[in-house]
Amino acid sequence: MILADSLLWVRGRGGLTVDIENNRQTKALDRYLSSLDVWAMAFGCMVGWGVFAMPGTTFLPLAGPAGTLIAMAIGMAIMLVIGGNFSYLMGRSSITGGVYSYTKEAFGRDHAFLSAWFLCLSYLTIVFLNGTALFLVVRILFSNTVQSGFHYSIAGNTIYLSETVVSVLALAGVGLLFVAAKPLLQKLHTVLSVVLLIGVVVTAALCLPQAIANGALTSFGAGGTNPGYAIFSLVILAPWAFVGFEVTAFDTAHFSHQVRRPSRLIVLAIIGTAFAYASMALISIAAVPEGFDSWQAYVAGLDGLSGVPSVPTFFAAKSVMGPVGLVVMTLTALSSILTGIIGGYRATTRVLSTMAEDHILSEKFSKTTYSILFIMALSILISLLGRNTLNWFVDLTSFGAIVGFSYTSAAAYKIAKSEGNRRIVVTGAIGTVISAVFAIVQLVPRLSAMEAMGSEAFLLLSLWCLLGFVFYWRPVIRSTLTEYSGMSASGIVLFALLLYSALMWLAKRLAEGDLAPRTRATLVGGGIGLMLIIFTGLAVMLYVQNIVREKHEAAEREKIHAVESSLAKSQFLFNMSHDIRTPMNAIIGYTNLALKEPAPPAVRDYLQKIDGSSRHLLALINDILEMSRIESGKVELEYAPVDLCAVFDGMRDLFSEQMKQKK
Repeated sequence: MILADSLLWVRGRGGLTVDIENNRQTKALDRYLSSLDVWAMAFGCMVGWGVFAMPGTTFLPLAGPAGTLIAMAIGMAIMLVIGGNFSYLMGRSSITGGVYSYTKEAFGRDHAFLSAWFLCLSYLTIVFLNGTALFLVVRILFSNTVQSGFHYSIAGNTIYLSETVVSVLALAGVGLLFVAAKPLLQKLHTVLSVVLLIGVVVTAALCLPQAIANGALTSFGAGGTNPGYAIFSLVILAPWAFVGFEVTAFDTAHFSHQVRRPSRLIVLAIIGTAFAYASMALISIAAVPEGFDSWQAYVAGLDGLSGVPSVPTFFAAKSVMGPVGLVVMTLTALSSILTGIIGGYRATTRVLSTMAEDHILSEKFSKTTYSILFIMALSILISLLGRNTLNWFVDLTSFGAIVGFSYTSAAAYKIAKSEGNRRIVVTGAIGTVISAVFAIVQLVPRLSAMEAMGSEAFLLLSLWCLLGFVFYWRPVIRSTLTEYSGMSASGIVLFALLLYSALMWLAKRLAEGDLAPRTRATLVGGGIGLMLIIFTGLAVMLYVQNIVREKHEAAEREKIHAVESSLAKSQFLFNMSHDIRTPMNAIIGYTNLALKEPAPPAVRDYLQKIDGSSRHLLALINDILEMSRIESGKVELEYAPVDLCAVFDGMRDLFSEQMKQKK
């Protein structure tokens, strides 16, 4: 590329002109993401509707405002470590592909498939979860007035078509803008992210004094849970809360600034997200509706409220700042929802196109339009299931993020170790261990105060693993053994997760029924034990399979080496035979000429012996040239009358001189 940039042809003798300025302008068009755009990409994708809803439904009841503040600080520190691993890998090169490329470089194509497949699940859930949050905002502002007209029920939840229309229009609108006006959408995403940050800062500045006066910095959870255990349970939500900053890794080739600078932008985005979550949690207790004597009673009775009081962040902003506060909070929430949708669209498209370019998915997904339409159709279809039903997908967002974070941290550790970067070796190891803890808590029940994954989430996870097999078969069938020799790891992990998730779904469904506590404990404990047995057996099977595969590959290499050596020898004999035959023809020719000249009997006898030996040698050379017949074993004896006296005379002539020399 540098050489191509340095070449400058002037119109003249050659008739060829290359405009260096045009080349530079083309490259400038490729590098269209400013520092602000990159920060907005990370911050806007991380901060979604959950920032405004989760304080009242999850954070405050479990850990209270003080516990939430501590948990967010710990979660932020963990994400800064993992973000440092991303920054290190992004700084090594400007190759697009993000987590997929990093995992492939460190561990191969099969592990890259796993990381991208589950991360894609996380991004997809971000799209339709934020999309369906729009009609929640409509409910908050207009209470139940919009719940009229055509409606239907799914899993016991009533869904009104008038509400889902808002989500469908938003999802379709963002998708069409991606197809028709992508640069405009990028600028819109940056503007909305700035509006989001300003809204959070303004609301926090005006509402936090009242929240602190109400004991926000000293109040813990209302459910009687041990504060330390409650904080730990919220820290486990860090992958869900902070997923999104890694989307910047998919666009490093388009940064208008130096590649090494994203580390600062990622740090700022993570700190901004932690501030948003913590400030909204503290703000939620700044005001309490009439009829409640404390914020504890308020959050405990949220299910019986509607309109603005049903969301503590909105109620606090309206109570402290008046109607203007409700407008500010609404604009801030809408900005977070739209940035989440746009960021989720962008990230999912990048993952799909990366896998398509590596021939895991259909080549159609390498085209942005096809991927966007696919995501849009899938998101709209799922959004029709209703918001309550889509809560099943929330746990999958965490799981997909955990897989992506763990693979990236492990890749950073391995690559940094080979390059001698001790700092990243440490952060990579820490990130890998913490991600493993997150995964264990996510999959094993009762390790945190909240149920990490419900029965529906396990069912959806098993279905996603099953769908993964469809894309697993494609590269295996179309690839050679050498190209995809390690894909067995993907198959075994997918199968293990599929089986475990399906069994846990069944166990949880049974446990939710009218069963004795001992039976429920047996089902859950049995599921964990079954998981250990399955993973152990599959790990042993994978180990044995890898040994067999390595022996098979070694045998194939030896066979190839032997064939190559044989071909080299044959080619050498073939070439030498050709080279020897040329002087032999000359010897025979000159011998024949000499025999036609008058010569003493002894000389003529010598010439005849030379002629016989030369013809015998030429016959041997001609036989060597028949390499194809020799290699195929098709050399056949030809039966013909022969003069034995002449044969033995020829043998005597060939060896008589050697016999005399050896006496």
